[in-house]
Amino acid sequence: MVQPIRLLAALIITQLLLSALPGALHPRTTPQPQDQATRPQATAASLTHKIHLPLTINLYDPTYVNPFGIVMYGNVDQANGLAQMRAAGARRVTTVIDWGTIEPAEGVRDWSSFDTKVRNAQDAGMSVFALFTGDPAWAWTPDRSATQPDKRLNFVRAMIRRYDCDGSDDAPGGLCVHDWSFYAEPDFYVNYYQDDPGIKGYWGKRGAEYAHMLADVANVVHGEDRGARVMIGGLAYDAFLPPGGTRGFVREFLPIVLATLNSRPGGATAYLDAVAVHYYSIIFPSIRDKVFEIRNIMQYYGVGHLPVIVPEAGYWSAPESGSSENQQAQRLVHMYVEALAVGVEHLAWFTVFDSGGGGDSSGLFRGRDLNSPKPAYNAYYALTRELSGAKYTRLLNQPGVAGYVFRTPRGTEKTVAWSANGYATFAARCLRLVNKTGVAFAPIADGNSTWDKDGAVNGQIRLQLSANEPWYIEACQ
Repeated sequence: MVQPIRLLAALIITQLLLSALPGALHPRTTPQPQDQATRPQATAASLTHKIHLPLTINLYDPTYVNPFGIVMYGNVDQANGLAQMRAAGARRVTTVIDWGTIEPAEGVRDWSSFDTKVRNAQDAGMSVFALFTGDPAWAWTPDRSATQPDKRLNFVRAMIRRYDCDGSDDAPGGLCVHDWSFYAEPDFYVNYYQDDPGIKGYWGKRGAEYAHMLADVANVVHGEDRGARVMIGGLAYDAFLPPGGTRGFVREFLPIVLATLNSRPGGATAYLDAVAVHYYSIIFPSIRDKVFEIRNIMQYYGVGHLPVIVPEAGYWSAPESGSSENQQAQRLVHMYVEALAVGVEHLAWFTVFDSGGGGDSSGLFRGRDLNSPKPAYNAYYALTRELSGAKYTRLLNQPGVAGYVFRTPRGTEKTVAWSANGYATFAARCLRLVNKTGVAFAPIADGNSTWDKDGAVNGQIRLQLSANEPWYIEACQ
């Protein structure tokens, strides 16, 4: 049990910390590949260009973690774009395991729905990031104020034993899941769900209770699978609840959870293996800003060394929300590149299909039509081809340019850069240039009258970059 004085002190310190964190008062904005034979086609350009895959030598790097994921909360199957996302380079899938669906009555379990998700993902070469949710009503306390812990832990124990791939009590076919998060955006609060445990909105003002639940769950998970990782279920940490408000995300939720976990034996690191956070451009203008703020909180509570994972992130394409399909494709590249630059382990795009207009238009395909990819799908495809196996090394550090330098598996450097009205200079006699959707232009030679803006053959190529348009740039091989 948390000592009241310790927790009160932690909360006071938390308030002081949050008020001092960078980005605490961001302005609010308005949100609201297939195999080679069927690879997405590039759009027309005024200059001669061609599509081609970069030469890649697959050197084994034991420290490399593939960062490219996709969210598929429903079925993980061909009808929902599994083949298209596999071909586009996705190697992780974020999906839901719903307790109430699997165990609608106590002791009566049907794992087939989740088995199918894991099997299909693995057959497509993807690992699974599981979001646990959906407490069934039979597991609630009689007064409906909470879920009975022993019932939750019984199910979690059976779940881990089934998917730990240790050769005992496993699901048929070797179905392996080792990344587990619990309850979607648990920092959300809405006053009219307060009597329904397990439903989104329940945990928002119950940070300490959530922490104790997570610690108990983690003890079971780690006891059954030493290689498993336990995480908070993707914090929103955005659109914060105003004073006296009835709906919004509780800014103090993560600090309260970490402070409470630190009050238990072993501290927070005994229970948390990574921190999961979602990203949408609502309050925080870039994923860098948000991750920096989350890491500041993590550092303060002694878990700054843990990985940060983004199991859900997206950007809409609808004009009524101030965007466009082209802007969505730009933001997809920005988001992934900036996430890698601040050490995010992996990021899963939300989602394959649009579910509507406005803020629900973050899909990579129009509507539910797998024959109608948006530019963002081509951008995802190009991103994985250009950066698979690459590791971020440093900023480009040239005035007026957002530039990020990666080391490729070949040992060469590749820069992803964009600028409002800037120029970037590269020491090279020839450059390979690819735009955000995978259009590879003819090699750019030093002194090229169209591309080299320094107007001289001098061992350097000075490129003019377009506003927010990302380019992949590397020396010719």
